[in-house]
Amino acid sequence: MDSGDKPRPNQVIETKNAEDLSVKEPTIDKKEKPKPKEKKKSLINWGWTMKILVLTFSISFVMSYLSKSVLSEVNLWVALLVLVLFIFLGVFFDLIGTAIMSVEPKSFNSMAAKKVVGAKTALSLISKAPAVSNFCNDVIGDICGVISGTMCSVLAVELSSAFSWNEFLVILICTALTASLTVGAKAVGKNIAIAFSDKIIYAVARVICFFVPERVFDNKKKK
Repeated sequence: MDSGDKPRPNQVIETKNAEDLSVKEPTIDKKEKPKPKEKKKSLINWGWTMKILVLTFSISFVMSYLSKSVLSEVNLWVALLVLVLFIFLGVFFDLIGTAIMSVEPKSFNSMAAKKVVGAKTALSLISKAPAVSNFCNDVIGDICGVISGTMCSVLAVELSSAFSWNEFLVILICTALTASLTVGAKAVGKNIAIAFSDKIIYAVARVICFFVPERVFDNKKKK
């Protein structure tokens, strides 16, 4: 092609394409790595469940043995007092289990900052509220309920034979009285637990500190 000739349209397009190719850098598609799938947490804490099973069996075994020993060794009226003791033991632990689920940690945080004895223990209990409530309400409370029901039946038979009363009627009355006393006392206890949850948990924490050093419950040192 002569210098005076104008470039043809095809030649202009080819030169533009060549310039574009020289300017543009080749792009490499980077494939994103697949994110690892998160493991689904089990709805059931099997470790805690097995611990509770073993603990419940052990406590129930010991308490049943003690109650049977008491029934066979003492007179009727002392056995009645032991029955009432088991009923109120269940009510007491039910009160603690309700209080731990309704208490707020705010007041204990300020007490822990001032190094008040029992505050760190209370905060440790609150951080494990579901487990504490499960132990108090379901383990101790239910065991006491079962044992008191068994003791009630045995005492009803003893009463009917001692006073020559109708055994079936005595068993019905004793069972109804035990159930109504348990349920009524727990209803009152729940109201008290919600109203005075701070004081109840603090009192429990102080009792625990009497047996266990409070440094055991210091979460900062554990971290």
